[in-house]
Amino acid sequence: MSRLLLDALDPALLDRPGWIFDCDGTLARTMRLHQRSWTHAIERQIGRPFDFDWAFFCSMGGMSAEDTCLRLRERHGLELDVALIRAHTDEWLHGNLEANVEGRPEVIAVLEHVHARGSRTAVASGGTRAHVTLTLRKLGLMPRLHAVVTCEDAPRSKPHPDLFLEAARRIGTAPSACVVIEDSHRGREAAEAAGMPCVMVEPA
Repeated sequence: MSRLLLDALDPALLDRPGWIFDCDGTLARTMRLHQRSWTHAIERQIGRPFDFDWAFFCSMGGMSAEDTCLRLRERHGLELDVALIRAHTDEWLHGNLEANVEGRPEVIAVLEHVHARGSRTAVASGGTRAHVTLTLRKLGLMPRLHAVVTCEDAPRSKPHPDLFLEAARRIGTAPSACVVIEDSHRGREAAEAAGMPCVMVEPA
């Protein structure tokens, strides 16, 4: 089961010297946890239950907190304080993330394979460094990564190419020589804007 994605990849892609992976929903089954953290934060702020639709949440994967709040205002009329949202999602994740992190074996198998072949590897995530690092350490993946790029490391988040371009810079590989694995359409747009082919997986 864990080799299905690896076996399906174009062999020409496997020869590329740079591989960049999204974290949440791609290497890790953590999107549901982040959805719950956002639901918790929104409900605390508006003082009533809120149904954060899964498909709508996934459609914003990789976006900044500011852009996510803007989309929520456009769709639901919510006027949210971004600083409070960040504080309350951080609080929820601090208490729930570490104990519930699970990896995606089929994606981790690709990371392990290309790392063993000598490719330079990185994570480029719209999440915070604290949460992304905690997730990767919990999964034991830090030794297989040459760089970790998060929302603190680039001026714009996905769908802009900044995170992927910064990851390519840090691993010393031309963007055109990199491959991205992503679970979100915003991430794919960012990869394509950076000039990188993108392999998509379903968000988890």
